[in-house]
Amino acid sequence: MATLKEIAAIAGVSQATVSRVLNQDPSLSVTEETRKRVLQTAKELGYRTVQQRYQAYQEADPPAPVKPQEAMERRIGIAQMFENQQLLEDIYYMMLKNILDEVCFEKTWSTVTLFRNEQGHFVKNDDLPLDGIVAIGRFTQKEIQDFHGYTDNIVFLDSSPDEEKYCSIVPNYHLAVRQVLHCFWQRGYQHIAYLGSVYTFGNTKELSMDPRFYYYKNSLLERNVYNPALVMDCEMNSRSSYEAMKAYLDSGKPLPDAIFTASDVVAPGLLKALREHGIRIPEDMGIITFNNTSISQLSQPPLASVEVYMRENAEAAALCMELLWNQKTHPKKITISCRLEERGSVRAL
Repeated sequence: MATLKEIAAIAGVSQATVSRVLNQDPSLSVTEETRKRVLQTAKELGYRTVQQRYQAYQEADPPAPVKPQEAMERRIGIAQMFENQQLLEDIYYMMLKNILDEVCFEKTWSTVTLFRNEQGHFVKNDDLPLDGIVAIGRFTQKEIQDFHGYTDNIVFLDSSPDEEKYCSIVPNYHLAVRQVLHCFWQRGYQHIAYLGSVYTFGNTKELSMDPRFYYYKNSLLERNVYNPALVMDCEMNSRSSYEAMKAYLDSGKPLPDAIFTASDVVAPGLLKALREHGIRIPEDMGIITFNNTSISQLSQPPLASVEVYMRENAEAAALCMELLWNQKTHPKKITISCRLEERGSVRAL
């Protein structure tokens, strides 16, 4: 039988796109021409989805034998905290899902998108069972109960709702903030501001102090240099960050030496406000962001940013899933290291 890799090579798209087209992922945005090309290529190569193989098995008389590789193929549900519009504003979670898709494809696991229906419950577009669910982001207790309706093999990526019950993978926020502040202090920046949400969704989607702000505040308190006037609380989007930064600059308050932004997504609004006030980067102010997506890499100037190793996070989620299947693990929380990628938004040593 043809593989996703072979179909992708002929159709001229990624393996992730092939799998999402074949599994009728409603969140996938591709042209109708691309969709038809993938489906036609799969048909010509004789590829059958899990659902098609299952139907053929059910309709066979007598039932057709299932090949070992087909019997072992796993189906992984992927649930996202954000809806599609929110994903467009915060590409980190979109990128994390795409990388998780790739990791699953390399293991020949099929991925199935779970999406919220009008009642807010997570559903999928077929009746076949799931072998596991990877939940990306933060979810309410009711949403987590939806997952248990499909399987008890649940792994959380980028949150840890219950360390006594679930495997989870999270970035090392404490290390990341230490790296950011050390970089600033090493280069002589003293008055360091924070731009981003002070309170974000906690592990079960209740509002709680954002870990990046928590470690920022406590690190400065330890040095007796914390200044609440330098905290610019805003939503995690460019519109809100622009309004917060503009309001601060218009207020006439002293300009901070540097700004730590809680996410790449707030950087465009920040840079727009600084340009309008003639503030140069890094001559007048240093900037370091978090997530190291294309937003920080392609900004002018390119912004120093914390790399959270999305691939390693996704691979850790897959590892936990395999351990759950083999019943060889107690719930564990895996904390993945971070690394500061320095660019032209901070002064050179």
